[in-house]
Amino acid sequence: MPYDPRPVSKGGNRGIDDEFSRQAPEGKFRVVGVDTFDGTDWVDGDYETLDLAKTRIQEKTKGESMLKYYIYDDTGKFVDSAGTF
Repeated sequence: MPYDPRPVSKGGNRGIDDEFSRQAPEGKFRVVGVDTFDGTDWVDGDYETLDLAKTRIQEKTKGESMLKYYIYDDTGKFVDSAGTF
């Protein structure tokens, strides 16, 4: 499917805040992946520490293109990212 920035509920392919929340459970950090070619996104996992989340996004994006990973805290605030468009 080509990139469509609208939320899934409006016919697009962006799931964040529609199919899942960017907010991690209390005391954790949520990692969200985005395929920047087709616009799909997903929860990769919730991590106990920021260091674990940072390690995960570095591992997942190493040598990849058109792939971004984002880290959010338990308030839904953006913390860090890795990858390229």
